[in-house]
Amino acid sequence: MRRTELLRGVGAFALIAVVIVGSTVAVGTLTDGPTDASDRPDAPAFTSGSLPATPVADDGAVAAPDTGESKTVVVDRSHSNAVSKGGIQPLVDALVAGGHEVRFHSGSGQSYAGLSTGSSGSSLNETLRSADAFVVVNPGSAYSESEIDAIEAFAEAGGRVLVLADPVGSSGSSGTTIPLIGSSSSSSVTPGQPTNLAARFDVSFDTGYLFDMAENANHFQSVYANGTGSGPLTDGADRVVLREAAALSLGPEATPVFEAESVRRSATRREGDYAVAARNGNLTAVGDTDFLAPASATVADNDALVGNLASFLVTGEKRSGVPMVGGSTGAGTGTGPGAGLPTQPGGTAGNSTSA
Repeated sequence: MRRTELLRGVGAFALIAVVIVGSTVAVGTLTDGPTDASDRPDAPAFTSGSLPATPVADDGAVAAPDTGESKTVVVDRSHSNAVSKGGIQPLVDALVAGGHEVRFHSGSGQSYAGLSTGSSGSSLNETLRSADAFVVVNPGSAYSESEIDAIEAFAEAGGRVLVLADPVGSSGSSGTTIPLIGSSSSSSVTPGQPTNLAARFDVSFDTGYLFDMAENANHFQSVYANGTGSGPLTDGADRVVLREAAALSLGPEATPVFEAESVRRSATRREGDYAVAARNGNLTAVGDTDFLAPASATVADNDALVGNLASFLVTGEKRSGVPMVGGSTGAGTGTGPGAGLPTQPGGTAGNSTSA
C-alpha cells in the first residue's frame, strides 16, 4: 500500500473519532445540566386505581311463576331464529319448574332433547292453536303476512307473545324490502329482527346499540335500564343490565316498560332516554337477549325481569281454537299496522297496560 493512501485512511479515522467524542461530550453536558422542575408537564400518573370497577350484584335467582295451571309456551325456531335452549336456559328452567311445558317450533321435525316435540313439523297456525304463549327471538327471515295475522289473532284471543331482538350492524346485514300490511308502501326488513311482526304491534327495533361511557356495568355497552312505573313486568326489577341493547321506537298503542336513561345510540351518538322494553296488550318486546343467558340472568335485578317475563307468558287466558288451521285467523279487528306513526327511539306512549 502506498504511503499516501495509508495516511489518508489514518486521517479519516481520526476525524471520525473526534466527531464521536465531541458528540458524547455535548450530550453529556445537556443531560447532566440542572433541570427546572417547573418546566415539566403537570400530568397525573396513571394507576390501576384511577378507573375502579364498580361492583355489580350477581347473586340473583330466577323464581318460577306460580300460576297453579299448566300452560304451553312455544319458542319459534322456524324462521332461522338465532336462539338455543342454552341461550335462554334461565327462562326455560323457570317455566319448567313452575309446571309448564316448553316447546321449540321448528316446522321441520327438529326438536330439543328433554322438551316437548309436539310442535315439530306442524304449521304455525296449528302450533299456536295448542299454545298459550309464543316467543320470538332474533328471527333470520321475515314472517309472512298470513303468519303475522295468525300471531295477531293469537294475541287478540288472549295468547301471550314475547318478542326479543338484538341490534344488527349495518355492515353485517342487508335489508329486504316488503310491503307494509294493509298499506301500499313498503318497509325494509333487517335479518335478525322481527321488523314486520313488531310493526303490527306499534314497535320497531333500532339496528344500532346503546352505550354509556359515564355510568355502566363495567363495560360501555352494558347499560342500566330502569322500570318506568309499577306493574307486573317491573315488579322487583328496579334496575336491570342490558348488554348491546337496541332502542325501541314506539307508536301510540305501545307503552315503554324499561328505559335506559342518559345513554347514546351508536348510529347518532345522540344522548337521551330510550325505551328498551315495551308492552302492547298481550305482546311484550325487549331490545336485548343477553340478559336471558345464564351468565347474565342473575346480575343486578335481571333475575326479577326474567321471572316477570316467565309469569307474563303463563298468565294469559287464551281462547281455544285460535288461530284456525288453513289460513283463517279467527280474529276480529286487529290493531292495524302501527295504528299510528312510531315515535323516535325512546318516545313514550300514552296508553298503559295492566296485567
